[in-house]
Amino acid sequence: LKNTVSVVNDYYREFKNYKVIAQVYDIDSKKVFEESAMVNLPSDGVVNDALTIRFPENISQVHFIKLILKDEKGKDVSSNFYWRSNDKYEGSKTLTGPAASGFEDLSKLKQAKVKLTYKVREDNDNYFVDITLRNTSEQIAFFNQLQFLNSKMSPIRPSFYTDNFFSLMPDEKKTVTIETAKGKLKDGAVLALKGWNIKRQEYKLKQ
Repeated sequence: LKNTVSVVNDYYREFKNYKVIAQVYDIDSKKVFEESAMVNLPSDGVVNDALTIRFPENISQVHFIKLILKDEKGKDVSSNFYWRSNDKYEGSKTLTGPAASGFEDLSKLKQAKVKLTYKVREDNDNYFVDITLRNTSEQIAFFNQLQFLNSKMSPIRPSFYTDNFFSLMPDEKKTVTIETAKGKLKDGAVLALKGWNIKRQEYKLKQ
């Protein structure tokens, strides 16, 4: 409601000289706002209202917020991504407001390109796929999903993903690891990537 950014630390130790960064992008993937603040995080505590996001008056109906937290050495330790609309909030009994309505313009997102590379490895009875993804375009690659599938294109269960359902900023790089039991791969495996505005990719994995 206040458009402020807070940082929560649930570790039982403090962290000093961390940097929180807020970025806003419009529907054309153009960065229209960026601000940062230094924070000292108390043990099992919160830094409230570390900075305030200011949205330009002429911002597109749908826009995106990227939050990044860096440690004292400049290494990324956490991030969050949101999509927001300009719709006015009209009360708890309505489906209105910047988080609930007015997202039709997501259909205007231009095509993005994501490069995917992977390596497979085994450890005792476990099978791992280490995946590197990079958005090689100038457009936000929105709401991407990795899928680990069998030969019938059904999900291999159980499989454990270190992350999924993520968006990538222009030139952003991300690593994800998928783990499953080797016994689940008797019929082969397919790694797939799909998203809102990227072309579907499929890779047949060798055991």
